[in-house]
Amino acid sequence: MKNVLAIYYKILWGGDIIKVSKSLSNGGYHITVEIGGREWSSYWSAPGDSIDHAGLRYITDRYPIIRTEKRASEFKRQYKNLWIEVTPYQLELMQHSIGLGRAKKPYRNYFFTQADDKNWNELVIKELVIKGTNHPNNDEYIYFYLTKLGVEFSIGKKVTDNEYKEL
Repeated sequence: MKNVLAIYYKILWGGDIIKVSKSLSNGGYHITVEIGGREWSSYWSAPGDSIDHAGLRYITDRYPIIRTEKRASEFKRQYKNLWIEVTPYQLELMQHSIGLGRAKKPYRNYFFTQADDKNWNELVIKELVIKGTNHPNNDEYIYFYLTKLGVEFSIGKKVTDNEYKEL
């Protein structure tokens, strides 16, 4: 059985770190929100992989600490990322492609490998990676690029559009 890694995202928001995590419980999940050292947990019997349809009132009823559209938006982003699973090796590949390991922050965004690479093509399906179309050496090798979601998933925090474009 493959080992999978669920990444819990953190972001600095108005002085507080917002952390959303999940744990399996009685056929459903407890989704926990932690802000400023305080936790709120809510049981979800059949959670979907998206929460875009939920309004602020629905989210606030489950998590009273989430009272603003800003926090609700961040909760939704992190909630969706809870359902993305990659192997530890795939996460390592993603982090390498943006230069982590050599530097403390991302400074590039590419990985050059065989076009039929199993790990990279799985990441394409999960919308974490874009597959290039150009074969620069006229062989089976191609570039793969992390999407903005892929970068955020790899580093565990939100990136701005400008930060993503600079990679």
